[in-house]
Amino acid sequence: MAHLVLVETTPTAGFKIVQEAVALGHEVTFVAESLDPYLAAEGGEEAVRTPTRIRTGITTADPGSLREELERLHREHPVHGLLALSEGHLPAIAEAAHALGLPFESPETTKRLRNKHEVRLLLDDAGVPQPAFRQALTAEEAVAAAEELGYPVVVKPADGFGSVRVGVAETAGEVAELAEAVLATRVYGRGITGIGVVLLERYVPGPVVSCEMLTVDGAHHPYGCVDKMLSPPPYPVELGGCFPAELPDDVRDAVVDVCARALDAAGVRRGHTHTEVVLGPEGPAIIEINGRLIGGYVPTMMNHVLGRNVYHDVIDLALGGSPRPSAAHGVGCIRALTAPAAGVLAGIGADAARRGPGVAEVMLHARPGRRVRPARDNFDRLGFLITTGATAPEARAAAEAAHDRVEVRVTPEPEGREPEAPEGVVA
Repeated sequence: MAHLVLVETTPTAGFKIVQEAVALGHEVTFVAESLDPYLAAEGGEEAVRTPTRIRTGITTADPGSLREELERLHREHPVHGLLALSEGHLPAIAEAAHALGLPFESPETTKRLRNKHEVRLLLDDAGVPQPAFRQALTAEEAVAAAEELGYPVVVKPADGFGSVRVGVAETAGEVAELAEAVLATRVYGRGITGIGVVLLERYVPGPVVSCEMLTVDGAHHPYGCVDKMLSPPPYPVELGGCFPAELPDDVRDAVVDVCARALDAAGVRRGHTHTEVVLGPEGPAIIEINGRLIGGYVPTMMNHVLGRNVYHDVIDLALGGSPRPSAAHGVGCIRALTAPAAGVLAGIGADAARRGPGVAEVMLHARPGRRVRPARDNFDRLGFLITTGATAPEARAAAEAAHDRVEVRVTPEPEGREPEAPEGVVA
């Protein structure tokens, strides 16, 4: 069979694609800067045993270093396809794929998608609906931009991911604080460096959904939409969602249409994309395009209702195939587990949730002893549960009931000490 290479991933959810590839008879080499972020997660030791071989000590976000390592690996064990689930590593992976002559999105498009401001300019030129936006290189420029856009505004890194350093600001002081945090973030972990550019967007009220697409030869094929349960401002962290989203047909069609137009404007020709959209007063508007499969355990949730394995599509695409999405039967719902307060995680009791009606899976990836806090970004999520139902209300009710049965035990930290997000657990 084939030899696939997975370059970094999300602990431990991303190793599900390794399990699937191995089950299909393929060899998988996992390439990482370090195994530490993966071993720090609950179940990490078992997860890193699933690849056929492991290569570490490589600066995986650096195109030159990754290309050299993969060329060396290719000489020893010919590589037939590259798997990419980690947002910050996509440009380096695309360049390596191009050098090896492997199927992948172009390096130019992949690099472009990592700069949200550049994408905004392309969408603007193409007339794709999106929030008004500005770029800033200093906190003072950010405040001036916010005054011009009008409050509230969303402040985020132009090259961010995982909701890290993303916030909603109502005042100049809040803008300055959020912008300074973005400007100070020059390292995201696992070799990923930040460019220190602030993107400000006018806040658009309305529900948020994502559209999951598979693009082959420039033709965009939707799996469907996922609705989003977000934490309250100022930190809009994704805490759950259902697939397919419960949307009127005309709204769903409008979302698919605006996302397809956005992908065309950004030059997407091949790959999975995860595009976030706000259903604002004037219709769907693009929040951002991510040039990868939706993260975390959401693909697992989708698998439960699609009757197919989305990871098989990723593998097929990496090997030069032309997979197509299938229709969903029923609805899946995913719900994140988070800490109720800052402190040290003493444990998570989830046995009662596992026995609940409609519960398909419960996954915990936070070890006791880890410092935790109420969710500010995706790093702060401690685990997930997945439910299924015939309808969205049924699946959502099962998820909420199961979530209520989970006990997250936290030992408070000394007053004034706040935990930092751990590295490498972003989805």
